[in-house]
Amino acid sequence: MTTISLATPSDVNAIEQLYLACKDDLLHRQIFQWDDTYPNRAYFEDCIKEGSVYVMKDGEQLLGIVVLDEWQSSEWNEIEWQGDKPLVIHSLMVHPSQQGKGIGNLVLHASERLAKLQGYNSIRLDSFSGNETACNFYQRHGYVERGSVHFDSKPKGHERYICFEKAFEN
Repeated sequence: MTTISLATPSDVNAIEQLYLACKDDLLHRQIFQWDDTYPNRAYFEDCIKEGSVYVMKDGEQLLGIVVLDEWQSSEWNEIEWQGDKPLVIHSLMVHPSQQGKGIGNLVLHASERLAKLQGYNSIRLDSFSGNETACNFYQRHGYVERGSVHFDSKPKGHERYICFEKAFEN
């Protein structure tokens, strides 16, 4: 049975392996959105301590994860967002061998349900503009492009990220 729940410290090794598999897959596709500084094991350990990492498992097998919190990059300040109480998606990942099986849909819908239950009126994220698969995924699920930002810390040609938001009806 597939379930989503808060990650525990005992999940960190599996999360790190999932991240490394996803990063390698992205690099293989010439998508340089993740590197050794973000996300990484220390990032996930901190997020687990804060209670913001959710894991999707089938039994003991880790299929996907998402970090959900209120933190927003300062680059987002110029974006014209709709919601005024957002939950933010970071590091949504599905193991490459499990992609295309609906797991990303389950993780995204669980994130939206959690946001609504906790009283948020929108959910936000950014996605590397060159990752067309991810951008299309969010658009198919009703996320609206609100603008784009430039991250100087990313490799040349990989700095533009699209900001997406899905507002909830009250």
